[in-house]
Amino acid sequence: MSTSIEPVQSRSELVFWVTTITFIITSIFVVARLVSRFGILRKRTQDDWFIILSWFFAFGLTFSIDYATTKGLGKPDPDIKAEWGPHLKKAEYAFTVLYNPCLMATKTSILIFYLRLSRNTQKLLRWASYITLLVTVLDGIVLTFVNAFQCSPVSGAWMTDTDAKCLSIITIYLASAPVNIITDLAILVLPIPVLTGMNLPQRQKAILVFTFSLGIFVTIVDVVRIYYLQQASNDFQTSVLAHSQLGEGDDFAYNASLAFMWSAVEVNVGIVCACIPTLKPLMKVILPAMLADRVSGRTGSHTRTADNLESASPPIVSQGQLATADNNLPPRNAALQDSPLSPLSDTHPGGYREDMEQQELNMAEFLTAPSAFALETLRRNSTARTANTTYFGFVNMRVPKSMMKTRGREAFKYCIMVTILFFLWGFSYGLLNRLNREIATLANYSDGQTIGLSAAYFGGYVIGALTVGQWVLRHSGFKATFISGLCIYGTGTLMFWPSAVLTSYTGFILSSIVVGFGLSILETAANPFLALCGPMQYAEFRLMLAQSIQAVASLVSQTLAEKVFFNGVQIDGAEHLTLIDVQWAYLAIALFTVILALFFYYMPLPEASDADLQAQAELLEIYPSRKLPWTGTSIIYTTLVIGVIAQLCYVAAQECISEFFKPLLISFVPRTGSFKSFFTLNDDEDYLLLGHGLFAVGRFVFAPLCLVVPPRILLLIALVCLTIFSAFIFAINDISQSFLAASSLLVFFFEGPIFPLVFSLTIRGMGKHTKWASACVVASATGGSVFVFVLFGVRTIHTIQYSFVIPFVLFLIALLYPVYLNFGGEGVRHQVDPKPVVMGGIWSGSEENREAGQGSRGNEDDRPDTPLRRLSRRVSILVQKMSLSGRKCSTELPMVEHRETRGRKNSSE
Repeated sequence: MSTSIEPVQSRSELVFWVTTITFIITSIFVVARLVSRFGILRKRTQDDWFIILSWFFAFGLTFSIDYATTKGLGKPDPDIKAEWGPHLKKAEYAFTVLYNPCLMATKTSILIFYLRLSRNTQKLLRWASYITLLVTVLDGIVLTFVNAFQCSPVSGAWMTDTDAKCLSIITIYLASAPVNIITDLAILVLPIPVLTGMNLPQRQKAILVFTFSLGIFVTIVDVVRIYYLQQASNDFQTSVLAHSQLGEGDDFAYNASLAFMWSAVEVNVGIVCACIPTLKPLMKVILPAMLADRVSGRTGSHTRTADNLESASPPIVSQGQLATADNNLPPRNAALQDSPLSPLSDTHPGGYREDMEQQELNMAEFLTAPSAFALETLRRNSTARTANTTYFGFVNMRVPKSMMKTRGREAFKYCIMVTILFFLWGFSYGLLNRLNREIATLANYSDGQTIGLSAAYFGGYVIGALTVGQWVLRHSGFKATFISGLCIYGTGTLMFWPSAVLTSYTGFILSSIVVGFGLSILETAANPFLALCGPMQYAEFRLMLAQSIQAVASLVSQTLAEKVFFNGVQIDGAEHLTLIDVQWAYLAIALFTVILALFFYYMPLPEASDADLQAQAELLEIYPSRKLPWTGTSIIYTTLVIGVIAQLCYVAAQECISEFFKPLLISFVPRTGSFKSFFTLNDDEDYLLLGHGLFAVGRFVFAPLCLVVPPRILLLIALVCLTIFSAFIFAINDISQSFLAASSLLVFFFEGPIFPLVFSLTIRGMGKHTKWASACVVASATGGSVFVFVLFGVRTIHTIQYSFVIPFVLFLIALLYPVYLNFGGEGVRHQVDPKPVVMGGIWSGSEENREAGQGSRGNEDDRPDTPLRRLSRRVSILVQKMSLSGRKCSTELPMVEHRETRGRKNSSE
């Protein structure tokens, strides 16, 4: 039987036509922009010149690719003539040099436009644009020089008869891809909050937001380009790819042709997206009916006024405000004139005015009329929230009450939203935990280097929580902390990509630190949010449930890593392929964090000020002045210090067991035996998954117990069991394999509830220092980066079994915390024990429960009968009827009530 090999189909024609057509479309949009800006508006700004510069770079890039297709680009090696080689290499080199300047000029044009958009209005957008611009310019300059001098000597990039040392262009592009994606996402997301806050007709606002959202296509094309770059790199060994000369390798011109094509498509689509927002004047001339206001059916007076804004530029005073002597400005209330352009502005009431439509400035017209007059008019007419609503793009949403007042379904809703963050960092922790071991195997790292990968993650916790985490939480609140943490975490996940491409140990360390840094910021805000959002007596229950979700996410990610990402790992030359799935997973996580950050930006969340927290602590009769009788120190500060030490020891012990659990089991398997014959399960990895499954089960089991047993007692039980079972592991020399496995799995089970219990008990009653206390407890997780090295050192001197004395000692030290809570005196128990007043259920009861006790009690003192007090009495009637003991409890519930305005009035009187 004869076999025939089908010839490889050439890609040259496809690459030529796609590149050429996209450049022609780009040229049309650039000409349209110049007609709109230079011809109709007669305005020339810096962003226009940068787009022209970008077009020239795009022309050179397109020409180099088209020329290369005539010299063999897109063809397999047998179809490339020998005399084409030097010309092909020169064209490829020209492309690599022109790509980054073209991209940099396009993004610079867009960001300069954002700076004009935010002049005198949006400080956040302005600063974010400056930072993104700085990153874009630095990245573009560095990569341009790296590409230009990729070989030593430089001529080695296009000459084949030189003994040059070169960097692979594929490696450079793959390694720099995350920075490109980060800036793409920043450019896409930055203007959205401003645009959705514009006071424009719905149709115009929808068109405007859609216009700016077209930048998503640039990100999509960039992802496609990365895919083809990755495909091109798959034909090379890792060691060969890192130092291959441009054009070298089997079928390089064929394999890299699609990556070159999509690079050209990326820069052309970017230029098109940069031009679209400036085409309004031209569209008004060509299709005026398309831009007419559907309500008024006109493009009339205010349109013509906007067209003449460029010639109406009033002077600007030193403070950046418009001069008051502008007769063209319509009379307005002073409060309206001072309101910033922000969907969260509360400077003015923002009510609807009958003449508002006549005085609106069309945002699409503003995009082509960037004078100070236009900016000021736009600033005044921006949508702002009222005292009871917040602006959510196209609708007004009800502003949530203070976190101290949040009850019932409302508290449940907010807790569910924040629990998404618990799932996110649980998934990341589980994936990193498995990934570090595979990276060490693939890169042949030593045991110390492998431990360093895990330690780096927890090392980021102490930095993030005590710096950015606590500062943003105290000064800007929970929402800002969530968004900050998500942004930093997303950056860390993208940093993994170049580390995997280059198999760089330093890169893996840095990406792990940044991921831990970002997640510590999230934990600094998310943990206290769950503990505070709702009745304080159920803080442990809420936090335990959310942490259970985190444990489930960690289990899911580890299972995916074991069964999908690293299934069938080989160490035979194809090892660099095994990280590709993880790279794409991290890219997906980064994109998800952007969406999640936008969601939290728009979603109104309850906040808790330091004054609110202090008022609640005083209502619960917890005061810093109360001292321990046997030390004379403040009770709440002593609780904080001991709680932080206990959390540090617990996390350290947890990481020691998680890191060395598999080596412990393997050490009990004789060399001649199999793992399954001694431990039932197939391998050690299955046992580790089972252990983390029991970890999650432990949290689910202890969560309802928090409703019936004081949390301090549950903490004591869990740590006592941990101390006993960890002692079994290291102290019994002739321990059987089955008993060893059972003791280890029970350790995992009782580890589960420790973190949420310690956290909620430690921050209870801290008052105005609650946020600082949260940061300190989260930062204590850095113990996981220190004591794993201690256990590793003991292991090198003694046996792996004996080294488990370290977790035993750590659990023993942590045990002192529940001993202190239970036997430290009445004052300590008063601080950490939930109040016995039940509020009708876990989430403070349903609406029906609140109606049950209506009118049951009149005023019994001289205090004013407020709606909050009436609600308190109604719920308490239901509680008394449901009481099993038959005792009557107080009909006043400990609920914080804010009367700042009334207090100021009384004080002024």
